[in-house]
Amino acid sequence: MDILDFLPHFQAFLNATSLILICFAFGAVKSGHTIRHKQLMVSALAVSGVFLVSYLYYHAHVGHVPFEGQGIVRPIYFTILFTHIGFAALVLVMIIMAVWRALVRKDFVAHKRIARITFPIWVFVCSSGIVVYVMAFHIYAKV
Repeated sequence: MDILDFLPHFQAFLNATSLILICFAFGAVKSGHTIRHKQLMVSALAVSGVFLVSYLYYHAHVGHVPFEGQGIVRPIYFTILFTHIGFAALVLVMIIMAVWRALVRKDFVAHKRIARITFPIWVFVCSSGIVVYVMAFHIYAKV
């Protein structure tokens, strides 16, 4: 198996891992475990960073991957894909802002304010990434 054949599956695993980490981090901070929250969020950032590098590497070498589904599923898939892409770009900026406020400025009030918006978007991006992967590489995979 070529590395390029493996990467979409690895990226879905990274998305799922990020999703789990940010959900546990949310639970930790809600329970008052700020150190655990920080550890989980740093882990989620690292996993998401690996995802981004592997995603860019994959698409730099493979380019466009056509969606094989036909009929009504096509507009459903592309709606999910385009909202995923748009929110992924947005959440990257929001994550940087939230991390900057927490780790650099130590302004936890501002961090909390932006994190409240960032968290559900990040959850959506991870979840929709997994949905796109399942649709493109399993349900409607090229045979």
